[in-house]
Amino acid sequence: MHPDSFFQKELLEDLRNRRGLILKFALPAALLLPLILADVPASLQAAGITVAVVFSGVFGSSIGLVRIRESGMLDRMALLPVSPRRLTAGYVLANALLDGTQVAIPLAAFLLVHPPVPAGILYAVVSFASAVVAANALGVLVAVVPGSSGEGHLYAVVTVMAAIALSGLVAPAPYTQVFLPFWYLYAALLAAPEAFALAPVLAALLLGSVLAISPGLFRSR
Repeated sequence: MHPDSFFQKELLEDLRNRRGLILKFALPAALLLPLILADVPASLQAAGITVAVVFSGVFGSSIGLVRIRESGMLDRMALLPVSPRRLTAGYVLANALLDGTQVAIPLAAFLLVHPPVPAGILYAVVSFASAVVAANALGVLVAVVPGSSGEGHLYAVVTVMAAIALSGLVAPAPYTQVFLPFWYLYAALLAAPEAFALAPVLAALLLGSVLAISPGLFRSR
């Protein structure tokens, strides 16, 4: 592995921890598959998948980054002749890949139970990928503030709850939901993809914001 590759580092560490990797796949399946297979409204199932994306992305990336900072790894990586933006992008994309893979099984089950038209599959996949990247980017933004794991958990929980509420996943939030990519995943799963093209745009804006503030992640505290 190249020492400047945050992407490879994150993937290899997750793949080596087999027990943790199994739990990462088993937990979303255990929580979501019974919901998807139960006789409940599709809106509740779509909300469950979207909430899982928000929680796994924001919580996983923020807490993981805070712990990496506490270990001193960020200080050591700051000495490498590699830009903070490249390192941060690798971290976000690695976590997004793992999160997307673990939630892909419930997503596939949902699409099998509620088969969309061919275009609907494209809408769902694009919106899903955008939401996963956005959730991990949001998690990195959250990790900029806390100085300890305890603070990191608190900020991550508050951010997850706020993202869920502002995305209209608990109750309609017409003034805010259109500005977050998570609502577009929820809408796409319910075959309402009128503006799904905004999902990757919003995800790109969040990722761009993370890359813009990334030098602050590698400063000593």
